[in-house]
Amino acid sequence: MKQHEVKVTTITVGTNERRWLGPCLRSLLASDRPGISLTVRYIDNNSHDGSAELVRAQFPTVIITRNRRNLGFAAANNVGMRAAIAEGSDYVFLVNPDTQTPPDLVANLVRFMSSWPAYGIVGPMQYQYDSMSTGLTEHNDWSRMSLVNGERHAFYSDWPDHPSPAGPAAGRVPRTLEHAYVQGSALFARSSVLRQIGLFDEVFHTYYEEVDLCRRARWAGYRVALLLDHGIQHKGGGGSGHGRYRRVHMRRNRYYYLLTDIGWPRPRAARLAARWLDRDLRGRSVGGRTSPVLGTAETLAAMAWLGSRTPQIIARRHSHRRLIKSSPARHGEADSR
Repeated sequence: MKQHEVKVTTITVGTNERRWLGPCLRSLLASDRPGISLTVRYIDNNSHDGSAELVRAQFPTVIITRNRRNLGFAAANNVGMRAAIAEGSDYVFLVNPDTQTPPDLVANLVRFMSSWPAYGIVGPMQYQYDSMSTGLTEHNDWSRMSLVNGERHAFYSDWPDHPSPAGPAAGRVPRTLEHAYVQGSALFARSSVLRQIGLFDEVFHTYYEEVDLCRRARWAGYRVALLLDHGIQHKGGGGSGHGRYRRVHMRRNRYYYLLTDIGWPRPRAARLAARWLDRDLRGRSVGGRTSPVLGTAETLAAMAWLGSRTPQIIARRHSHRRLIKSSPARHGEADSR
């Protein structure tokens, strides 16, 4: 590697998503540009559909890691991020299998981050998937939702008057949207920031892990933003589908996220959790609707799970306070001891 080259590692986690891997990895490998040393990693999360074999046969330069069991999205990405940081990568780019990356996107993300050191995590806008081209035509559902929600906090629909996580107008780069989070399907982060704030909290397993990572980056004094002039194709939907797995993990992780968020005063957090609990028991959870009987059973299981995670919740609150206190620049988050 030449001295002036910027080292970027892309990380793609897949679980039985063989059909998407060809276009995804092909487009990532085509992102190599002068001045960038690009490493493409594939983390196979215990697939049984020949995913790893396909990557090995068709993409010999891609580094493959095979997990013996499904670690979940958070822990599997952490495997790749630890390796990238240990190898001295300047940036990591988390990219889902059901994406296609325009050829200049990685270089544009590097250029942005090199020019604006206040930004710790950024992401491209997401566009509809096109199997025939990597061109960008129309925003996908997630991007449309992000534009509607703007820079409100993650739970705006349930508690509108909580402060936005966005940073101040002064120092902001034009054509950026400081949304509550950058989705983990296309998340570009500085390795130096990850060394400071930590990687994904593996307690989440899947869902809300990137929302948590982005709030920690902000607590450490960095901006987090979507870049409105850059994009990536993303089919969306994920390998977890829309059934029980999604309901259970989204429900319990939402409570875990709230309980570890020291920016919410405790009385307000308790009232918000009570609103969620009422809907969850009636089967109207954030992860999808079901019957009141099943909703009650799944919610009671979530409460038991949360109880078993009490030590982690306490430890996370302590580490979050330390992170904010050590930050050279904060945006006024409250510490609700």
